[in-house]
This record gives sequence, C-alpha cells and structure tokens, in this order.
Amino acid sequence: MDEPFDGFDLRQTRNVMDLIREVAAGGRTFILAIHQLVDAERVCDRFVLLADGKVKGSGALDDLRAHTQMSSGSLEDVFLALT
Repeated sequence: MDEPFDGFDLRQTRNVMDLIREVAAGGRTFILAIHQLVDAERVCDRFVLLADGKVKGSGALDDLRAHTQMSSGSLEDVFLALT
C-alpha cells in the first residue's frame, strides 16, 4: 500500500490502522510505503529505511535502536541517525 493514510483525517487514519492490525494479526503481511515515520511506527512491526535510493537500515524498531545505540529513540530519531 502506498501512503495508506494520505488524505484521511485522524479518525479515519486510526480506523485504517486498526483494520491493518486486525488483518495482520490473522496472518497477513502488508508492505506499506509511508513517508510519515510517526505513522509507520504506530502500525508497522518491521521497517526498511531508505534514503538516496539505498537501504540504510532494516528490522524491528528495537533492532534499529540497537544498531544506532539509541535505547529509546523514535523511528524518526533512528532514521536521522542512519542518514
């Protein structure tokens, strides 16, 4: 899904996030292209961080935090540290 929350208001965004989580809990996998890392952090389990056409990091948020030596950084913090 490319930018699945683009154009939605807050309530609609939460509803879509809840639906994605519900379907994923049933064993489905989603691949989302999201530029808003706050939204990505709220709904995704694993990440591939891209910059300048190259993979800068991948894995669960805790893995990315460990890689950047950030014990509690947000996904945005991790991205900025890797790029």
